[in-house]
Amino acid sequence: MSAAVVVRSLTRVFPGGGGIHDVHLAVDDRAVTAIVGPNGAGKTVLLSIVAGLARADSGAVELGDADARVALCPDVPQFEPWLTAREVVETSLALTGVRGTDAARDAVRAALASCGIEAVAERRVGGFSRGMLQRLGMAAALVADPAVLILDEPSSALDPIGRSEVRDLIAAEGRRRCVILSSHALGEVEQVADRVVVLDRGRVVADGSTAEVLGAGLAPEWTIRLAGPSPLGVVPSSLGPRQAPDASGVVRLERVSDEVWTVRFESFDAAADGLLPVLESLRAPIVEVTLRDRDLDASFARLVRERIVA
Repeated sequence: MSAAVVVRSLTRVFPGGGGIHDVHLAVDDRAVTAIVGPNGAGKTVLLSIVAGLARADSGAVELGDADARVALCPDVPQFEPWLTAREVVETSLALTGVRGTDAARDAVRAALASCGIEAVAERRVGGFSRGMLQRLGMAAALVADPAVLILDEPSSALDPIGRSEVRDLIAAEGRRRCVILSSHALGEVEQVADRVVVLDRGRVVADGSTAEVLGAGLAPEWTIRLAGPSPLGVVPSSLGPRQAPDASGVVRLERVSDEVWTVRFESFDAAADGLLPVLESLRAPIVEVTLRDRDLDASFARLVRERIVA
């Protein structure tokens, strides 16, 4: 897969130390790349520089195609309130040099429809809600048919139905072009992103496929749900409550309730050999064995927390 955007040693530092520091990144074409991180991590700074709206102190941004068009939809798009939604999108298309043709009118109609606002195309945007403005911002970006589409918090103001629709739209666009998005809605990111880049304090702390980043933040700890109480009633004496690893790799085995236990291993390799003996030692029918904190929110929190401790 070819790179649509390559970021080399990108640095932009503000008074007080905020910004980004020596960021290296290669963003694939025809894929969705999510930039995630806590508030102040540098996500918006990075996206603004990639979009050409801000300058870096050092480093460079290179496009796979030097003539590639880049479009950015900010978190809170703002438009002249007396314009209609159709006029906003027409103006955006006109900036590419296309206007007044049947093809232009079809492109505007398609962009409005894809973002779910064709029904309000003739309404003035001064009365739009924040969620409708987000949809309009995406339509204004998409109508330009950019090679690189950048979305800053694209679903932050949307209701559940709107988030689902935008998620489907992003996934579809990721099959046609390079999509870069930032979001705090990590559950949404997990469903739509092919790749996740974690920023913390302006630096990349994790970069890989969504599955790889999930795995990097996972701990080898499982919740065990039984059909009824274990006849042992307490932690099996052969295992004991652990504070340090034993030969089986068990770090801790705890009884949470009659039907729920948790077990943590020193590593996933240790769990591969040790999990089944632990289940057998409980001597009760197993309803469910679930890896704890297996979503992107938990992995992200653990990655950032470990960096703070380090």
